[in-house]
Amino acid sequence: MTSYEVATVVDFVAKGETPNTWRMVLVEEGPWDEITNELRRLQNRLYDCVDAALDGQVYKKFPATKGKVMVIQLDGYNLPREQVSEFFESFSKNVLKLEDYANSLEGNEFINGLEFSLNLDSI
Repeated sequence: MTSYEVATVVDFVAKGETPNTWRMVLVEEGPWDEITNELRRLQNRLYDCVDAALDGQVYKKFPATKGKVMVIQLDGYNLPREQVSEFFESFSKNVLKLEDYANSLEGNEFINGLEFSLNLDSI
């Protein structure tokens, strides 16, 4: 691994609901004691996923994802529902408004779009 590569922890990658989509799934389990710290850690995981999709790291391991829409999906169990929902909604609405990410997505050679999905449940 070169100094600029990051080991992104994705729990699994799977085909999406349509032939044009693939999913990068992150699984988070609670309960969380320090919500602020956990949200910061989750934010870093999400940024790493965005980077991995845009920079071709996912494509290198899963070549069938090339040119597809990548869905970053968070499956959360026993998490603070309100805080996680608000955080995830804000992240997913705003991350692609950041200039570097917007520019990287435009005409990207690895993916044809980036979407987000949240599933919260209790075990």
